[in-house]
Amino acid sequence: MPSSSTVIHTIDDDDDEFDWDLAVKEIDGALEATAISNRPFSSNFASTSHSNHQVKETHKYPFAPSSSRQSTLDKFFQNSTKQDNRNGLGQKNEDDFESCGPSESSQGPNDVKIDPEAAKTWIFPVNFDRRDYQFSIIQTALFSNTLVALPTGLGKTFIAAVVMYNYFRWFPEGKIVFAAPSRPLVLQQVEALHKFVDIPQECTIDLTGQTNPSRRASLWKERRVFFVTPQVLEKDIHSGICFMRHLVCLVIDEAHRASGNYSYCVVARQLMACNVQVRILALTATPGSKRQAVQNVIDNLQISTLEYRNETDPDVLPYVHARKIEQITVPMGKDADEVGELLLKVICPLVNRLNAYGLLLNRDYRTVWLLLLENSLDVFF
Repeated sequence: MPSSSTVIHTIDDDDDEFDWDLAVKEIDGALEATAISNRPFSSNFASTSHSNHQVKETHKYPFAPSSSRQSTLDKFFQNSTKQDNRNGLGQKNEDDFESCGPSESSQGPNDVKIDPEAAKTWIFPVNFDRRDYQFSIIQTALFSNTLVALPTGLGKTFIAAVVMYNYFRWFPEGKIVFAAPSRPLVLQQVEALHKFVDIPQECTIDLTGQTNPSRRASLWKERRVFFVTPQVLEKDIHSGICFMRHLVCLVIDEAHRASGNYSYCVVARQLMACNVQVRILALTATPGSKRQAVQNVIDNLQISTLEYRNETDPDVLPYVHARKIEQITVPMGKDADEVGELLLKVICPLVNRLNAYGLLLNRDYRTVWLLLLENSLDVFF
């Protein structure tokens, strides 16, 4: 029998009077606020010059609460200053990383450290005309996983280059990847990056399926900025020659392709499964005409912020050039005419037969629509 001084606590699992989810959120918010207040950051803006690329450092690092879809830079600071755990072992639990692919199991959530001094500020080039919408989108994309939907010709590549450059500064050993769906696009982005920001050419490389896998393995170790096709990125992550835990920034071009088991989606799932703290920037000119299609892209790429502009938005309108549409009729070549005549010879008996049964209103087989002919054949047969 318990003494009078003994307190017996009864736990009722069905007691719903206390909102535990809200309590957890409040605790997380308090811890986040404490971490921010204890971390000093300079408010001075400095300027730096790199060869012929003028840049200006702007804005302190804006700490923000974490999201289930993304990581913030806070975690990199915490990882770089983390002490041994309470039992004094300071060991990583390798079992947590068994499903992360070859050569990944011995790595922590990220094997790269942030440069605290560089991360106090972010840089925006000043030797190009500043467009407020680009500045605003970049500021968002630096600190949240962002889908940027901009019409063609309004500077998506510039936005990507500035984001990549800042992550290049912040993480001296981190890997930055730009993925584009075709080799011409890959080569185009390499040229654009060096035009907009001052990342040394010896740090960059373009990788496609034409590059030997053994050569790619050595390049993944030697270089820091990679321009790849999504299929190559997927294969190299799967084979283990691309260490996911070295990635700090992933830019995805033509992001509207991210559906089903396309390589973009596979790569994103692999990164999330291994809890890699990577910033994702997705670019597209055509996010999709249906709401569900856009939502699928957002879900598949772990997007938390959508930056959408169309040609009539006030901040974009001054930079939209008037388009003149001119219709040019191109005559068919001799070979095409010959193919057309052969096709008409094949169609003629079918059209005559359908006409005999009154299934075609157009009796001239030379002008009959192929779609109409196909539908009529379906009815007849």
